[in-house]
Amino acid sequence: MTVNEIDQIITIMGVAGSGKSTIASLLSQTYSWPMIEGDDLHPQKNVEKMARGQPLTNEDRMPWLDAIASAANNHPSGPIILACSALNDAVRSRLIDGINRPCRWIILDVPAPILAERLEQRKGHFMNPSLLTSQLAALEIPANVIRITATSSPQKICNAIMRALRDMP
Repeated sequence: MTVNEIDQIITIMGVAGSGKSTIASLLSQTYSWPMIEGDDLHPQKNVEKMARGQPLTNEDRMPWLDAIASAANNHPSGPIILACSALNDAVRSRLIDGINRPCRWIILDVPAPILAERLEQRKGHFMNPSLLTSQLAALEIPANVIRITATSSPQKICNAIMRALRDMP
């Protein structure tokens, strides 16, 4: 069975600046898989809070996660790419409980100094770069995650993801 034949959510996860949106978008375009951009589904109060440099609590995240699950459940069969930080077990559990298909987790590993540099260079995003420290502190890496070093070109990162997905049982 190929990746295209499996009804699953392929979640590209990680902290701010890791490249989630870029990689998810490239995978979506390359394989014609629908993509859900988690950032687009945040309630306005979450966006404002993050823009002020205030970390979200898990309570803040719950309506956002429910919106992601709803969006995922409205897609037809086949894989869906999700760009979502999915920083901790409570967040991932809420997604698993709310989404009507299996979730596959792929974390983009990037050293903190590179993350900070990327965030300082990023323009037009609501995420305050000062939140990087709190995101790194909140990150809980799941046992069943595919870890991908995300410091090379987006195409090489996508190739590594696809190899890892093909190699999984």
